Amino acid sequence: MKDYFNQFKDEWVEKMSRAISSMPLSEQEKGVADIFVEGFEELGVEHYRDKAGNVIGILRGEEGGPTIMTNGHMDVVPAGNMDAWHALDLEPFTPVVRDGKLYGRGTVDMLQGVMCPFFAFREIKKLVDNGAKLKGNLVFTAVVNEEPAESMGALYLCDTTLQELNIKPDFVILGEPTNGYVLTAQRGKVEIVVDVYGKVAHSSAPWQGISAVEKARPVMDAIINNMYKKRMTHDVLGFSAMTITDIEVTPGRMYSCVPDHCSITVDRRYVLPTTIEETIQEIQDFLDFLSANDPDFKAEVHQRINTRTGYTGYAMEVAKQHPAWLTDTSCEYVKKTFDALRKIGQDPKEGCFVAGTDGSITMGKYGIPTVSYSMADGNMAHQPGEFCVIDDEMKEIEGYTAILCDIFGLDFDSIG
Repeated sequence: MKDYFNQFKDEWVEKMSRAISSMPLSEQEKGVADIFVEGFEELGVEHYRDKAGNVIGILRGEEGGPTIMTNGHMDVVPAGNMDAWHALDLEPFTPVVRDGKLYGRGTVDMLQGVMCPFFAFREIKKLVDNGAKLKGNLVFTAVVNEEPAESMGALYLCDTTLQELNIKPDFVILGEPTNGYVLTAQRGKVEIVVDVYGKVAHSSAPWQGISAVEKARPVMDAIINNMYKKRMTHDVLGFSAMTITDIEVTPGRMYSCVPDHCSITVDRRYVLPTTIEETIQEIQDFLDFLSANDPDFKAEVHQRINTRTGYTGYAMEVAKQHPAWLTDTSCEYVKKTFDALRKIGQDPKEGCFVAGTDGSITMGKYGIPTVSYSMADGNMAHQPGEFCVIDDEMKEIEGYTAILCDIFGLDFDSIG
């Protein structure tokens, strides 16, 4: 690693610590957003905080070159089991440096994944200030509300903000934790709700009603058994999966009633070429089969739709989903990403996400070639005692800087 990048350790830890301490849960990311807004003000570059609360920094160069966008989310998940943190002598939102590691909720997923690209952005700005010609545009984006698996921030960014700013990315680099790999694909995820209806009655006389739970049993069996079908597989994305994550029954335990409503939440992970619409139709077909053979069976299926309100007060209806995506590794920017990292001594392997990311919007919805790169250990995401290795994060800043230099044709060796 270039010794040059080690000089950023103290500043990186300071900014990360400030971000962690701001407790940036979903819809509460203002503290992190402020760090980046202040940073871009200091740099004197074009920047925006959009209506949803996303932060965008832009370094515009010469026409004819590519527009490269880095992207990461600013929100983190809640602390979880506090006893597990305390057993490690840690508080989730009190950053601690210990044995070369920075501890705190969100260090891995994914405050490091927006902070390191910001430092790399600054390095490209320094090169330009020193007379280098930027052939294209560099766009930094930090978005809100990714963790609920609805991509509110990324949707608003791509649907509205980028279009208003006349920015059309040619390539997107996510900062999700990848252990130094370059991940080029992701299984799809959709949350589906199956509502099964019955007829309420006093539980002392269940024959007078129709139990929604009993009517829901064949639906739950089918979901547990993957709709009685062989699961689909994909050479890159892996295999499909379906599981029940929640069951809500009403009237419920407070009353002596035969339940007239059973709501089943289904987490469906799918692989291409399947679509979200097809995954929902698969369940609908089974419900139609049950209805045709049982006049008392009544059920509906639909996607989970939630309303999210960001820290700016902007509200938006969003589906709980992460569409599948797959970037062609023959893309010139993907090749340059691998080449640049290898030139500086890193050894990135190719891989695929198991969980969801905002690549579902950039590549899944908009078809913009997207990869993810980070030195952080994805196995630490959402865990008690979450930490990242500070030396590795300096390598990540170096990696982002090298990738951007390679794509834009800048002299990486002149840095420092």
